Amino acid sequence: MRILTAIFLLFVLSMQAQEGIELPEFSIKNLKGKTVTKDSLTSIGKITVLNFWASWCAPCKEEMREISRIKSEIEFENVVFLSVSIDKAEAVVNAKEWFKMNKCLWNLYFDTKQDLFNKVLNITENTSSAIPVTIVLDKSGQIVSFNSGFKQETYKEELLQIIKQIENN
Repeated sequence: MRILTAIFLLFVLSMQAQEGIELPEFSIKNLKGKTVTKDSLTSIGKITVLNFWASWCAPCKEEMREISRIKSEIEFENVVFLSVSIDKAEAVVNAKEWFKMNKCLWNLYFDTKQDLFNKVLNITENTSSAIPVTIVLDKSGQIVSFNSGFKQETYKEELLQIIKQIENN
């Protein structure tokens, strides 16, 4: 039991809480070609979970499956989930097919040149480009949490803790 507690605490500490780092300017498109920008994303006034993934990344796919499981739960009803594929342009079809096949019911966007992904890595001072990368935005669109990697055992609890912190501020 002590080992499990220690592992959980290490993961909690690895989730790098940020003090309201501003999301960089960006413009990305979804499956239907609709563009989302920083302004359109931050104007919705909701907590947003933004995950960067690729169709070739097994941990990314596991995170997406976990989002599918928790997204409809009451604790997440006021949270917006957005996924950003960093697949290269020639692999976008793989991301689209995987997203559809796995019945992911939230918006998928494409960052084929990894512009937004690299901007997020820079402003969060992350030196690793390992994916998946998940950031949480508060209701004003500020980055308040950054995480690289995926641990299914603690994913939901970590998100709930961050959401509660945002709601209590």
